[in-house]
Amino acid sequence: MDAALSASYEECKRLNSLHGKTYYLATLLLPKNKRPYVHALYGFARYADEIVDDLASTLSP
Repeated sequence: MDAALSASYEECKRLNSLHGKTYYLATLLLPKNKRPYVHALYGFARYADEIVDDLASTLSP
């Protein structure tokens, strides 16, 4: 696997374990070769959520 891709999967795993403890524990039930993809999906959803939260804080009510 490409080193940059591997590092990205590890960062997504770190985010998942830090912010989505229950989801992270659930990934341990998956086959090991499937986990990086689930962590990446979590990372994407987390990133999108952060964008929306930042937009919401700058919009006037």
